[in-house]
Amino acid sequence: MQADEAPSTGHGEPAKAWERATTAGSPGLTRPTDVPRPESVDEVSIWAGSEDLRRTVLVHAPVFWVLLPVIALMFLLHQTITDPTGTGWNITINGEYHDSWPAWVPWLAWIGVGAWLLIAIGVLLLRLSVLRDLRAENERIFEHGVAHSIHRASVDHDDGEATWATYIALDHRLDDRRAARIHAAFEQWLRLSGAPPSASKPISSTTMFGAQARGGYFFLHLPVSQTAGSTTEHEWMLITEPEDGSDEVVVTPVPVRKRLRSIRKRLRRKAARGTSSSTWSSRAR
Repeated sequence: MQADEAPSTGHGEPAKAWERATTAGSPGLTRPTDVPRPESVDEVSIWAGSEDLRRTVLVHAPVFWVLLPVIALMFLLHQTITDPTGTGWNITINGEYHDSWPAWVPWLAWIGVGAWLLIAIGVLLLRLSVLRDLRAENERIFEHGVAHSIHRASVDHDDGEATWATYIALDHRLDDRRAARIHAAFEQWLRLSGAPPSASKPISSTTMFGAQARGGYFFLHLPVSQTAGSTTEHEWMLITEPEDGSDEVVVTPVPVRKRLRSIRKRLRRKAARGTSSSTWSSRAR
């Protein structure tokens, strides 16, 4: 996900908003204190895929499409051995009954299924390469991702067909005074603008208000399933700043507390089993 450039308002709203936020403050701002820190790259991988069908799209679906032509090839092989001419079938072609398959039918079936299998394998290999790239991205998130608390903005977005909540994210490392001012600046900007901009990507407070406002983001859409509702259960997002030469901001949802505990419990059990197996193997040697 990339951070948008500051929307063009034409009236200097960002500058006015930052100036007014000096005295306005955000007296009602409450920041969660249980800052989530991922314990492993595997945990980040689960966080990143918890709100989408990433593993289904990249692994399960292409494997399924490889299995189908494999099954078809096994069926063709069985038919070639047991009934090579197709005499066991009631064969009707263009309304005419035939005692056996025309010579070109088996060849066409083999060619079609073979091509299907090659394409499916190619798609699987491509998806697995994407999965490897995601592993590298998850390692970067684990090393450089920063937890940002999520706060609902006072102005909702209305596209004429639906209305949904918008959100402000604040770096957990900000002191309360700085966080309150950045939050207030976003709120002032939203009020001055009249409505949230149609921004599909997060807008950073640095881009909006200047370097002195580093540490916040505005989200028209959170990358979670409940974005369109009046609120979201998520309290945190990991935001990974772009690498040199890139403008890509990676936003990783932190699972809600109950799911987070479940994920960690499962990963710890897995790690414990792995440790036990390694210890047993060492003793056996």
